[in-house]
Amino acid sequence: MRIKSIATKQFLLYVGTLTVCLMIMGASLSVAYTRHYMNGVKDELIEQGRKISSAISKAYVTGEVGNLAYEMQVLEDYMGAGVLLMNDEGVIVLTSPGMDKTLLGQVLAYEELVEGVREGNIVSLQTGSSTVFGTPMMVVGYPISTGSLAGIFMCRSLPEIELSLHEMYRSGLVSLLLAFMVSILVSIVTSRRMTEPMMEMNKAAKVIAGGNFEQRVEIYSEDELGQLAESFNHMAESLQNTETTRRNFIANISHDLRSPLTSIQGFLTAMLDGTIPPERQEHYLQIVLEETQRLSRLAEGVVEMSRAQSAKIILEETDFDINELIRENSAILEPQMQEKNLSLQVSLAEKVSMVRADRDKISRVIRNLMGNAVKFSNADGVIEVETTLSGKNKILVSVQDHGAGISEEDQKYIFDRFYKADATRNQDKTGMGLGLSIVREFLQAHGETIAVKSKEGEGSKFVFSLRLADKK
Repeated sequence: MRIKSIATKQFLLYVGTLTVCLMIMGASLSVAYTRHYMNGVKDELIEQGRKISSAISKAYVTGEVGNLAYEMQVLEDYMGAGVLLMNDEGVIVLTSPGMDKTLLGQVLAYEELVEGVREGNIVSLQTGSSTVFGTPMMVVGYPISTGSLAGIFMCRSLPEIELSLHEMYRSGLVSLLLAFMVSILVSIVTSRRMTEPMMEMNKAAKVIAGGNFEQRVEIYSEDELGQLAESFNHMAESLQNTETTRRNFIANISHDLRSPLTSIQGFLTAMLDGTIPPERQEHYLQIVLEETQRLSRLAEGVVEMSRAQSAKIILEETDFDINELIRENSAILEPQMQEKNLSLQVSLAEKVSMVRADRDKISRVIRNLMGNAVKFSNADGVIEVETTLSGKNKILVSVQDHGAGISEEDQKYIFDRFYKADATRNQDKTGMGLGLSIVREFLQAHGETIAVKSKEGEGSKFVFSLRLADKK
C-alpha cells in the first residue's frame, strides 16, 4: 500500500532513523561497557592480589601464617573470587574454601599463566567451559616472592560476571525503550506540527482554486515553513488583486464599449430613418468616425498589452538623442497643452544626450507620460520634464505635473493592467488603464525601471532610466 500522507512518511522516517541509531548505539555501548566492566573486574582482582601478596609477606614476617586461610575465605566471600597459592615449582599449595580441593598438589594446566607469574609478571586469562575449574573463569596471576611461594591466582566465575552484566543490560534496555517511546511521541508531535501548515495551505489552495481569493493561512513561525506561508499569502493577495483588476476591467470595458457603440448605432439609425437631415449628416458621421477610432485604439491597446505580457516585444535598438525625442513629443502635445493653457519647463542635463534604446518605443513612453501629465494637470498649470545623469552609463528622465496626485494605495497598482485610480476616472474618459502598464513593459524589455512619486493635491512625478550610448 502506497503511503500518501507526508505526516506518516515523516513519522516513519523518524522512527526508522531512530530505531537504526538506537540499535547501533546499543550495540556499541554493549561492547564498550562489556570491555570496560571486564577490565574493571580484572583491575580489581589485580588490586586484591596485591593486597593478598602484602598480607602473605606480613604473615611470614610475623609468623601468623595460619591466618591466611581465614583471610582468603573473607576475600572469597567479599569478592566472589577464589584464590590459589602457587610455590616455586608451580604446584598449588593452598586454596580458598570455595575452590576445588583436588587442585592441591597439582600444576595448573595453563602454562602461560604459570610461566608468566614465575617470571614476575601480572598475567590474566579467560578460560573456556571445559576447564580444570569446571566452569569458565577469569584468572589473574599476581607474582610474589615470599618464602617458597611464587604467585597468587585470583579466580572469578565468568557466568557470575555475565549475570551482573545482564542485569545492567536489562536496565540499559529499559532506559533505551523509555527513550524510544519518548522519541516516538516527540516524532508524532513534530511531524504534525511540520505538516499542519502544509495541510492548511493545501486546503487554502483548493479554496482559492474554487474562486475564493480572500483565503489566507496563519503564519506560525519565522522558519522556512513560515516563509512559505507568507509567500502563499502574498500569492493569494496578488491573485485577489488580479481578480479585482479583471472584474474592474470587464466593468470598465463594458462601459467603454457600450458608450461608443450606442452612439454609433443611434447616429446611423437616425440618418437612415431621416431624423438627421442630410446637411447635418457629415457632422454626425465625423462623430461616428471618432467613436470607431476610439474602439480601434482600445483593441490595439489590448492586443499590444497581450504581446507585451507574452514577452514578444522585439527591440530595434539604435543610438539617438533623448533631448531631441523629448522636443518632438512636446511639439506633438502642444495643442492639448494650449487647450488647458499649460506651460512646459524642460531642463536637460546636457545639450546632447545619446542613449541606446528602441527609439519608437521610448517615444511612446515619453508621449504617454507627458500625455498623462496634460490630462491630469489643472488649467494654467506647469509640466516639468527633466533629464539627469546617474552614474557612468545611465540617464534619468522625469515627467512631473502639479495636478490631483495619486494616493499611496493607488500607487501600488498604478502600473497594473487596466487599473485606473478612482480619482482619475472623471478626468480620463478615453483611457483604458493600459498606458502605464505598456510603458513599464517597454522599459522592462530594455532592462530599465520606472518609478512614481506622488502626493495627493500636489501632483505626480514619473522617473525612468535609460542606458547611455557608448562614446565613440
